[in-house]
Amino acid sequence: MQTQRNKGLALVLAAFLVLLAGCGGSSNNAAPSTDTTVSGSVYAAPVSGATVVVLNSAGTTTIAGPVTTTVDGRYSIGIPSSFLTGTILFRSSGGTFVDEATGATTTAGSLAAYMSMGSMGSNASVNLDPSSTIIADLMRIHGRTNADASALFASAFGFAPDASIAPCNAPYSTVSSTAQRLAGLRAMAFSQLTKDLGLSPIDQFDLLAALAQDLADGILDGKNASTPVSLGTGSVPEDIMNKFERALVTCLSNTTSNLTGLTVDQVGNLSFSKVSLTPNYRVEYVPLGMMGPTMGKTMFKIRITNRSDGSPATGLTVTLMPMMHMSTKNHGTPVDAATESGTPGTYDCTAYYLMASGLNMGLWEMKVMIGMGMGAESATFYPSVGMAMGTDTIVQRLYGPADIVSGPSGTQYTRYILFRNGSVNASSGTLNLMISHAENMMMFFNPVSIGSVLSSPTGTVTSMAVSAATDTAFTSPVIGADNGGGHWSLTGLSGLSSGVTATVYVKMQVNGQDKTADGAAASGSNAYTSFIVTPQ
Repeated sequence: MQTQRNKGLALVLAAFLVLLAGCGGSSNNAAPSTDTTVSGSVYAAPVSGATVVVLNSAGTTTIAGPVTTTVDGRYSIGIPSSFLTGTILFRSSGGTFVDEATGATTTAGSLAAYMSMGSMGSNASVNLDPSSTIIADLMRIHGRTNADASALFASAFGFAPDASIAPCNAPYSTVSSTAQRLAGLRAMAFSQLTKDLGLSPIDQFDLLAALAQDLADGILDGKNASTPVSLGTGSVPEDIMNKFERALVTCLSNTTSNLTGLTVDQVGNLSFSKVSLTPNYRVEYVPLGMMGPTMGKTMFKIRITNRSDGSPATGLTVTLMPMMHMSTKNHGTPVDAATESGTPGTYDCTAYYLMASGLNMGLWEMKVMIGMGMGAESATFYPSVGMAMGTDTIVQRLYGPADIVSGPSGTQYTRYILFRNGSVNASSGTLNLMISHAENMMMFFNPVSIGSVLSSPTGTVTSMAVSAATDTAFTSPVIGADNGGGHWSLTGLSGLSSGVTATVYVKMQVNGQDKTADGAAASGSNAYTSFIVTPQ
């Protein structure tokens, strides 16, 4: 019995050591005794049996190797001291790996990484993966400097790779860091992208070369200058940047292949591509002004053209479906109905973002639905939503004493969300609000106006009053005008001066019930909410 137990412990220990090596631990593939020993990995998932060589910066002369990667993709190689200055190229060829998107055992193509020998000491780590390979191709084939290539990559793919970090598709433990798991997740995204493009796993290596060729002109858009970039029997699609974002999100949610345990708030913002192709339409997100989306009201346009002939796609029903993905929950945010503008095929859109996105926050998804029912098509964008600027209040919440629903954490009040809709006008004393009601645990929002149909217990809004004042006693309140679709205007506020910060207090009543700051019956200061404003 003791012998069997010892055998079991030995097997567990052996498995742990393989994991340790695969996630940046030591390699059994020892280098000969030379001045500088460099270790690392070849990773498109771990590549076993790959041949690794070190070449001069032009990639024409071998200065070290070849060595062969172990079963977990690791290698170790000795580099002569005469090459300790300048830039050198690490390149792998061959070997096999298990493609993470398909599960197929695949013969690897070439992976590469450029490294500055001046930045490397003994026992340095150099890891060859899809990201390092694209940067290496931009440098060696397309003449970009290391700084240029790295900046172009980060702009297109939304992250700055570091070849000294060993990618690892394994849970957090003593043998893998968050940086390693992020590198593993991002490497997996290129595998998923290959699958999403309808290519075979082995075609990933041609895809990496095509992406470098595409990006060499500074823009990842399916073309090098005006020439389409060939890929397989077709070409790189114009929305390849958007497709990579979707591939990364797919990997993040695939807990069968993705073993990193990473949550969406650990990934940070994506690159926010502006073009997405559906079967029949080219859909373009058009920002307004120099600033990107921010918490609060954000206006933008959606330009839609027919892919068949490039003509404006007019008369469409366009619906916005935003969703914030967080580590513990998802939720929507209010939007206005999209309407076709004076420019054919261009649709005016407004979103009211409840929070910013990014590291430690989460990821905003903006799905654009075109049409209705079974024939609807969708394009998805991933906007990077910034924090609101200044100290003015963007959004407030009111609750109804009877508006109680059941949720995962027990019963809670449903929320009425009040967004400040633009700047306060000092001369007319006007505060504009967009008022919405959180439905289905904040998964979507209904605008609140007379006639709106909300979830139980409110139901249809048959009466509604919104008032505002510049004092808590509401000595001279102004009564809001219902402009429909949740839009209310409160005009005639007294005591406001341009550029001078003030506080405006707001009360709201729906179907005869006061909505309060804490959900309790209206009494004193809970009977209203407040907006700090700087009138213009």
